[in-house]
Amino acid sequence: MSVPSDVQESWPQTEARKDADVWADHASDFVLIAEGRPPSRIELARERMLICRLYLGLLRTITDDYGTQLAAQSDSLTLRTIGIYVFLRTVMCSPARAGQIAHALKLPRGAVLRRLQELVKEGYVERVGNAYRVTDKVNILDLQSKLQRRIDMITDTAKKHRK
Repeated sequence: MSVPSDVQESWPQTEARKDADVWADHASDFVLIAEGRPPSRIELARERMLICRLYLGLLRTITDDYGTQLAAQSDSLTLRTIGIYVFLRTVMCSPARAGQIAHALKLPRGAVLRRLQELVKEGYVERVGNAYRVTDKVNILDLQSKLQRRIDMITDTAKKHRK
């Protein structure tokens, strides 16, 4: 099943310029090309492209913010996902046990424990009893502008998704 051709329009020039501004920190890998047209053989290609770009852009900003030591891990996606979940539970004032994390993220408990140990070793997470929470190391320099950059990515994607 293909997506109707009116959904697969190319990007207008002004839209491409705005796009370049929001995604400028991420080089040309994330800027949509004005003449670009997703393949019609892929259902909802434009929408899926926007979500993929957002997801990859957000992951890249985490790497930029916290350094390449997190990205250099053998399974950095799992490590970052667990770190994000522990962060969420910390700001919700509800530190999580390894079993809860494994259940919530649908990951093997052993893998979660190994990644938590790595996060503890790097100083981003601490163990409190049987639960884990993030440390103050998550308070990085220039946090406001970095968060604003992520918010801009999300709102830009949402605006394009509506069109």
